Amino acid sequence: MILIILAIFSSNICASNINPIVGEDDTYSKNIRIGESDIFNWTVYRNSSVNYVVTVSAQGFESWNHQISPSYFVLDEIMPYQIVGLHVTVPTYPDKEKRDATITFSFRPLNESKTVVIKKDVTVHVTGVLETGKNSILGMFRNPLPPPLDAAIGAFILNVFLWTIIAIVVYLFIKRILIEIAKKTKTLLDDILIEIIRRPILFLIVLYGSVQSIFNLDINLGVRATIDQIFMFVFFIVGIYMVYRIFDEVLEEITRRKGGKTTIFGSVLRPVFRKIGLTVIIIGGLIFALSIIGIEVTALLAGAGVLGLVIAFAAQDTLSNFFSGIHLLLDRPFKIGDVIYLETGEYCRVENVGMRSTKLYSIFDHELIILPNNAVANQKIINIVRPDVKIRKKIEVGVAYGSDLKKVKESLINATKNHPNIVNKPGYEPKVRFTGFGDSSLNFQISIWIDEVMNQWDVLSDIRCEIDNLFRKENIDIPFPQRTIWLKKGILNESSNKKEKYHTTNNTDKKSDEK
Repeated sequence: MILIILAIFSSNICASNINPIVGEDDTYSKNIRIGESDIFNWTVYRNSSVNYVVTVSAQGFESWNHQISPSYFVLDEIMPYQIVGLHVTVPTYPDKEKRDATITFSFRPLNESKTVVIKKDVTVHVTGVLETGKNSILGMFRNPLPPPLDAAIGAFILNVFLWTIIAIVVYLFIKRILIEIAKKTKTLLDDILIEIIRRPILFLIVLYGSVQSIFNLDINLGVRATIDQIFMFVFFIVGIYMVYRIFDEVLEEITRRKGGKTTIFGSVLRPVFRKIGLTVIIIGGLIFALSIIGIEVTALLAGAGVLGLVIAFAAQDTLSNFFSGIHLLLDRPFKIGDVIYLETGEYCRVENVGMRSTKLYSIFDHELIILPNNAVANQKIINIVRPDVKIRKKIEVGVAYGSDLKKVKESLINATKNHPNIVNKPGYEPKVRFTGFGDSSLNFQISIWIDEVMNQWDVLSDIRCEIDNLFRKENIDIPFPQRTIWLKKGILNESSNKKEKYHTTNNTDKKSDEK
């Protein structure tokens, strides 16, 4: 009987010893400052020959940023123990000054359904929280009001009044002093900037004073955190508004300095920069504001990145034209009104350079050509009005062998002397060159400068006519291609005999037909 009792007792002891152990080798009640982090550690032991699958979870930190590492692992012969860490971050706006949580360790033996659960408690005390209900004025002075206003409600009313006075004083200082100083400067930009920030600053001072006045009341930390979040969000919204207004006015000032809204910058680039700036300022400001008030924006940024890639692939042609348009507008290889020569051999006048396409007027065909900006940017274009509107052209002419070369040169020069559209200034005089011996002619070239690129076709026609007239007067021939054929005498006689034979045969055939 005694042996049976001892056996049962020893088996109970062994059964109690097979459970795993969660060792407490850390402090589990910690003071953590607002916005900072700390780690709680446990060492988990297998404590037997049983292998376990372990999962770890935390309850109580749902609204806080926390992470368990590792949250899933196996205890076996290779790894009989594991250190588990709980990383906790106190948010910028905590809802409580003390947070209790429970950490649950679940041990499931391999190939069994039974689970062993061990729970551990942790406590976080939030530090760095400003006191409320201090019954102070502007956070520095004791409440001087008589009863019953010597309580927190009296301090609240007096603080709101004083902060309103401070806001009005700052507003008048900006209006009466800073604006007068800005008027003495040469630019209007500082006047505009002061006008933009004047009212928002008044609003922000009143808002800040109201929030600080509310904190004099005895309110719990959760309400205070909500008020703080609302204040910071409104503060950043007002900041976004001021930044955008300043950005817009800077663009307006640049437009005025570039020549006004009728220029390429004012009519094309300014609207584009304005839209891009508005998008970047609003989206960037909202993301920053959300992150400041404690909202996780990582997923939002990742989604925005994926969406950006999708849009980039779907609209790559449009984006290519867009950036090509910006390149054309900034690099300015041509401007509106310039005459350009395309690779296709067309002379076109630039009518408009947009963000997606460029409009060209075909001078000879009287047609409006619309080309995508990337097609314009990727081809060779000759701007024939740059560096100025003058253009040099060449006329080729051939004269007969035996002509007086001196007369030829004089005639070519005289053909250009009296034309009003030919430039005869020093350095731009017409030049005649003897370029070579052709098959049928002596080849000359005359190079002339024309005062206006758009006059080139009429001028060249006039000069060619005048050259023809002068050559006729001077009896200078313009030859045409000729070939001299020499035939041997034997070949010629053989050809004549064949011809006579052909005629005889034809006559015989005709007589047969008559019979």
